[in-house]
Amino acid sequence: MKRFCIAAGILFLFIFKLPAADFTFTAAPAVNIQLDKKMPIGFSGFIQADLNLFSFLTFGIEGNYSMFKPDGFTKPIQLYGGGLDLGLYFFPLSRIYTGIGGGFGINSGYVNVREANAVYATYNPNGLYYHGYADLGFRFNPNFILTINGGYLSYIKKDFSNFNNGFYAGVGIKINKTVGSSARKAKAVTVSLEQYGDIYPSFSRIYRDNECGMLTITNHESAEIRNVHIYFDADKYTSNVIECGHVSRINRYKSTQIPLYIDFSDAIMSFSENGLIPGTVTIDYEILGQKRQIKQSVNLSIRNRNAFVWSDKAALSSFVSSETPEIQNFAKSVAGIARNQLATGMNRNIQFAAGMFLALRCANITYSEDTLTPFISYHATEEEDSILYPLQTMECLSGDYDDIGILLMSCLESQGISCAYMVTEDDFIVFVDLALSPSAATNHFVDLESVLIDEEQNKVYLPLSMAEYEHGFTTSKNKGAYELKKLLLDEEGIYEFILVEEAWTVYKPVVFNVASQNLPKPSDTYLVEQLDTAVNNYIYTDLNPIVENLKKTGDHNKIGVALVRAKRYSEAKAEFQKAGTAAAMNNIANICTIEQNYDEAMKMYQKALEMDPGNKTAQSGLDNLKNKLGL
Repeated sequence: MKRFCIAAGILFLFIFKLPAADFTFTAAPAVNIQLDKKMPIGFSGFIQADLNLFSFLTFGIEGNYSMFKPDGFTKPIQLYGGGLDLGLYFFPLSRIYTGIGGGFGINSGYVNVREANAVYATYNPNGLYYHGYADLGFRFNPNFILTINGGYLSYIKKDFSNFNNGFYAGVGIKINKTVGSSARKAKAVTVSLEQYGDIYPSFSRIYRDNECGMLTITNHESAEIRNVHIYFDADKYTSNVIECGHVSRINRYKSTQIPLYIDFSDAIMSFSENGLIPGTVTIDYEILGQKRQIKQSVNLSIRNRNAFVWSDKAALSSFVSSETPEIQNFAKSVAGIARNQLATGMNRNIQFAAGMFLALRCANITYSEDTLTPFISYHATEEEDSILYPLQTMECLSGDYDDIGILLMSCLESQGISCAYMVTEDDFIVFVDLALSPSAATNHFVDLESVLIDEEQNKVYLPLSMAEYEHGFTTSKNKGAYELKKLLLDEEGIYEFILVEEAWTVYKPVVFNVASQNLPKPSDTYLVEQLDTAVNNYIYTDLNPIVENLKKTGDHNKIGVALVRAKRYSEAKAEFQKAGTAAAMNNIANICTIEQNYDEAMKMYQKALEMDPGNKTAQSGLDNLKNKLGL
């Protein structure tokens, strides 16, 4: 008795120290049909106590009883058995139970036989039995299942002959019970979060399509849960509640992992210091056809809005924001001034780039090295840097090389001018797409090595050095050309040419517009003066030498076009006169229109039509001029 108490105590402690253990108790009466036709129909009954394992396996002990009364017997034959059983089960639907299994063990029986008016008692110990079965049931609740079952049962005598074997069928009940330490806790669904790394506000727009962590959903309910939907919301820090994932089924005590996606709002840009974002994970699911919802709070670790690590330089594109309203307004006003000063024939994007570059300087935005995380020191490391958003640079009226480059690219991108950038050892180079084909570059640059020519993409880019920002557009352009030549000759160095619009496909730009309204505005007059100077320098260094080279060819039309680009209109008209073609007359008319000499322009268009009556350019130019003059 003492040993039994000790064993029972150990078993009790083991069960109740388990995190949780599921047991199923089964009682199943049945009708027993013998294979021997001389034997009558009998009755059987089964009881089982099983431990549920892995949400599909049962293992435990069982007992059975059979009774039938053949002819000539004064009392029924009674057979008893006890042993082990093993089964498999599955819920194809939330309330439908299916199972198969079997058992074996030892049996004994008591038989009364009437023979020659005498009654003899026959006892049959130490026999064996085995049986197999299949169940189909309806689950009323997680703890109670009503089943119909059928199977095969065979008792074996000591001499291994079958004493009673046949099929049985009946009904049964299954009662599920959970024991253990966690069984006494409230049943629910829990969530844990593994965050891959801190959230960077500068990348806030990429987390909607790129996972930033892993949610582990664990089912502690009393049964499996189905049709599970997982959502995340961080109140004002998210624009929308989005679904992170969907799982058709999670078995009891099982877990599944769902990637965490977040649709951040611009409110995340309010984090000027490192901190935490409180969020809510919502889980909608069904258990036995009933809908339930669980909400659980999680915290996300977040860096400050200016934090950046240079491990992937393309990620810097997220700071280039052409959508910031203040940047758009500033760039739009500058573009208007530059547009009024455009020189005919000269590349428009060079003039817009010069205008935007000079507008920043005219607005008193100066270079200032970041004393805490200087660009020169930090861009070559994986230490956390601090980058200014375009609006912050405008508000502070200063920035490091990268900060000013980001502001310049943001202004140009807002006006539809594509940009790229490259980070060198001691410079930040901004590349401006000139909307030129490589074949046309010779008409605009005397030294083709001063620009980056991309034959594959059919693009030409103008490099501008931010290290020379303080010394003006021309110096920045010349230093950019020098750095480009040096990079192209450096066979060992690896320098990434990062096209902003291409990088935006991964690192979407964020909008920071919580600065003050006291933003700088350049003086229109001063900007026009500076832009004229920059354009004249470009004419002197590139366009005039091209004109001199073309003069050697004697092609008056090409020389005239080059002279127009160089704003040498009188000389250009003389060259077109020498050409004497209808196209040349149209060019003269265009120059006269620029000079507002409309009478002479009309004469030139008419002369072109006399030379070529079907000339559509001349007719269109003449019609436009008449409409302009109200004729």
